[in-house]
Amino acid sequence: MPQEKLLDTVMRKLDETRGTWPEISDRSGVPYQTLTKIACGIVRDPRVSTVQALLDYFASRPEQASAANSTRSTH
Repeated sequence: MPQEKLLDTVMRKLDETRGTWPEISDRSGVPYQTLTKIACGIVRDPRVSTVQALLDYFASRPEQASAANSTRSTH
């Protein structure tokens, strides 16, 4: 089974957490405008450090991680 690309993971997580982007921006250190441009597809090739900061944020959220794991185990 192919592994999801990191940017695709970030895009999916941002879509799932629409409405909480200001908090994600604050806690991840990614500027809100940058986050919204990534989520909306305006920025198609963001910096690795930006993607990593968002991945680290989502990984640090236990409720996010457990939801993702339960989704994966059902496929």
